[in-house]
Amino acid sequence: MEEFVTPKIKICGITDFREAEYLNEADVDYAGFVFYEKSRRNVTLELAREIGKSLAEKIKKVAVTVSPDVYLAEKLFLAGFDIIQIHGELKPQVLKEKFPLWRAVNITDDLSLEKFFSEEEKRGNTIAGFLVDGAGYGGGKAFDWEGMGSRIKKYTAGRDLILAGGLNAENVKEGIRAFSPQVVDVSSSVEDDTGKNRQKILEFVRQVRSNA
Repeated sequence: MEEFVTPKIKICGITDFREAEYLNEADVDYAGFVFYEKSRRNVTLELAREIGKSLAEKIKKVAVTVSPDVYLAEKLFLAGFDIIQIHGELKPQVLKEKFPLWRAVNITDDLSLEKFFSEEEKRGNTIAGFLVDGAGYGGGKAFDWEGMGSRIKKYTAGRDLILAGGLNAENVKEGIRAFSPQVVDVSSSVEDDTGKNRQKILEFVRQVRSNA
């Protein structure tokens, strides 16, 4: 069994000031704001900027986007975001700007995984980290950890690995032991009908940071 390595924690899909206070209390490392109109967690840039001001200084702000153009990327960094997380297409103009980028990949099968990383290798070492997620963005479903774990670790070697998709307080330790990620990313499993849930966030963080 691999050594348990404590990763950093990202809570994604922040939509209001109440949720920001939960993140401050839990002392997490990253807050994710979604800029995608089809998502129920979508926020405006203005609202995200104001919520971000209430976060603890140590919490880095991640802008979650889908196929952004360079204009949006520039606006996000001018608004104080630390990292852009890109789902969908990574446009060459955005890549040329050398913003800190997390590249998201939705795992469906071996062929999709191999094709994705084959294309990424051609870009060189310009990506700060790879976020591996389930088949559908924001779906809250895990992919085949056991079947694809070793290949994902090989492909992401030398870059940060952000593990997402179906993580919750019950399985996060298993995911950490399987992948040794630098970051674990959670959203739907720390929510209830009203949005992010304080107790669920605290329990998730407790499980990540406990070696028991």
